[in-house]
Amino acid sequence: MKMETNFLKRLELQGFKSFAQKTTLEFSHPIIAIVGPNGSGKSNIVDAFRWILGEREAKQLRGDRLESLIFAGTSKKPPAGLARVSFYFSNRNNLFKEGGSEITLTRKIDRSGFSQFFLNNSEVRLKDILLILARAKLGTRGLTIIGQGESDIFIKSGPQERKEMIEEILGLKEFCLKKNQAQHQLTNSQINLDKAKAALEELTPHLRFLKKQKKRWDKRQEIEEELKILENQFFAFHQFQIKKSLGEISVPLKKLDAEVSKKTAEIKHLETQLEEVKKTEGDQKSFEEIRSKINELLNRRSFLEKTLGKLEAQKEMEKFKASPEIKRNYPTPINFSTLEFSTTLKSLISDLKQILNWQDLEKIKNTLKQWLEKLEKIFIGEEITEFKENKPILQSQDNFIEQKYQKTVAALKALEEELKDRKIEEEKIISHQRSFSQKFRNLVEILEEKKNELQTLERERQKMVFEKEKLNLKLKELEHQFETLGRSQEEFSRLETPYEENKEMDWSTAEKHILKLRGELAAIGEINQDLIKEADESEARYEVLKRQISDLEKASQDLKTMIKDLERKITVEFQEAFHLINEKFNQYFQLMFGGGKAKLKMRSQKTELRVIEENNPAEKAAAGEITKTEAKEEADSTMGIEIELSLPKHKNFGLDVLSGGEKSLVSIAAIFALIAVSPPPFLVLDEIDAALDETNARRFADLIKDFSGKTQFILITHNRATMEVAGILYGVILDKDGGSKILSLKLKEAVTQK
Repeated sequence: MKMETNFLKRLELQGFKSFAQKTTLEFSHPIIAIVGPNGSGKSNIVDAFRWILGEREAKQLRGDRLESLIFAGTSKKPPAGLARVSFYFSNRNNLFKEGGSEITLTRKIDRSGFSQFFLNNSEVRLKDILLILARAKLGTRGLTIIGQGESDIFIKSGPQERKEMIEEILGLKEFCLKKNQAQHQLTNSQINLDKAKAALEELTPHLRFLKKQKKRWDKRQEIEEELKILENQFFAFHQFQIKKSLGEISVPLKKLDAEVSKKTAEIKHLETQLEEVKKTEGDQKSFEEIRSKINELLNRRSFLEKTLGKLEAQKEMEKFKASPEIKRNYPTPINFSTLEFSTTLKSLISDLKQILNWQDLEKIKNTLKQWLEKLEKIFIGEEITEFKENKPILQSQDNFIEQKYQKTVAALKALEEELKDRKIEEEKIISHQRSFSQKFRNLVEILEEKKNELQTLERERQKMVFEKEKLNLKLKELEHQFETLGRSQEEFSRLETPYEENKEMDWSTAEKHILKLRGELAAIGEINQDLIKEADESEARYEVLKRQISDLEKASQDLKTMIKDLERKITVEFQEAFHLINEKFNQYFQLMFGGGKAKLKMRSQKTELRVIEENNPAEKAAAGEITKTEAKEEADSTMGIEIELSLPKHKNFGLDVLSGGEKSLVSIAAIFALIAVSPPPFLVLDEIDAALDETNARRFADLIKDFSGKTQFILITHNRATMEVAGILYGVILDKDGGSKILSLKLKEAVTQK
């Protein structure tokens, strides 16, 4: 019969252990039985339940490592790349606050060992999944899933483990996980608090020292601020004075610059005029050519005059030679050698030089007369000799000399005419030159006058420029002094606004005060900026530590309050249910054993605190602790559950003497007692009826049927009585390819058809 209260809807397996293909098991009935031969893969379905509910240890899943959950392949089928298990839950009772009317929980793992959880296709953390499942009374290490060979698990477990199983069934595990998480956070908070207090205690004396140094720095800062203001006033005033003087020079200097520019322009204009006048000077070359031509003409005239003189002499000589007197006096020719002639000439020159110094006039005349006679003998003798030798030629030369004489006279006359014309041209050029020289001289005089005026202006301008340079040097020196005080050029440039109100200040007194302040700074000494920075950082860290300590103390107090509230809630709800559980445990014990008594007792034990042990990583994740943990001594007592039994016709005795079947019956009685008080959504039981005889197997089947109205059962069984109460029977067999295969049968429909 399909019930409205079914929690599980279906299970999907793909690549998980022996289920290579996608396999779906529908859970449309409150009792599902799964049967099949040994080794077919029935228990793999239980492992799938345990894995998807958060189990992380491979040994709890009957493997050596988590990657072994993936289908390893057979000779006929290749291995799978990943394993996936999906559960579909009904959420009609709002066991899950997340999601709608149906919840899908999926877990995947690949061959690298990377595992993921998905809730309604959204990835979630294992920590969050464990809290959600704990709220729904589900877990991996309690009584929700009882594996093969664990039918006596409640008996074998220790007192503390029994208590945890009961808490899980009662839905208190969620609060236990929160409590463990809070305790872990409290431990971490206490550690952090101790560290913060130790750091604060270590920091305090050093901070005290740094504050003293910082006070000196603060005093230095006050002096530096006062000094900076006073220096700004001092330098701004002197800067203003210098700039004011520069401004007073600038106006006349600009005026002088304008006058210099004007005078320079005038000089340039005059120079241009002078150049124009120079162009009218005339061609000096032409004048020189005329002068050269005149000189040439004069030379030529002189030559012609000399030639004419010679010709006249020659004519007279011809007449003289032909006279009878010459013939009488010089019948024979006179012959002189060149040497004799040269010697005679030198003697003549010497005597003439002496004559110049003589005062005796008579002596001079006699000497000259002697020399005249001597010369006449020489020259007349030569001509006569030449005449005699060349007599035939001389006879024809008379006419030639006359002709030459006439030509020379004509040429001389023509030359005189040309010379006259040339001299007229020369006079014109000379007249033009006189006019040019006068004009040129006038312009030069004006130009010189203007240049003198310009020089005067330049001297005045240079004087002002020199004064300006002096003021600029003063300004530069002022700026240099400003920079030597450790101030920047940019700061100096910002002092342009004059301090008008400080003009009447006694600046000599102000300068002394500046020196005094600088002396105080020197006395304080340089402050290490790194130390000031360290002081600020230390003070900030001190405040952070104080806030951190305050926050940690508050957080610790809040966590302690939360832990107490959770302990109170767990204790109250546990104690309220514990009485009913005891009654039901005794009831089902008597049912299973046909009498006797059974009782659960809470006892306090001094034990080591189990701070999420290594063999339970699921709880580690839920408490936010996944790494290796340490065992600590717990000051408070730990509550555990002890079992007291009295079998029919036997006295009280311990659990160790029970047979295997009896231990299974006691555990089954405990399971039904727990689900009678607080029914979980479902239970997965793997062959826990295997050790029961036929009578007890029938009782077990009846109890399953009775409780199926509130709890859904997934049973792995070989027991006929258990199969008979199932609504759906799944058979698991090995397929031809070596993988597990599911066969299903709805028993009610089968019976009806039969």
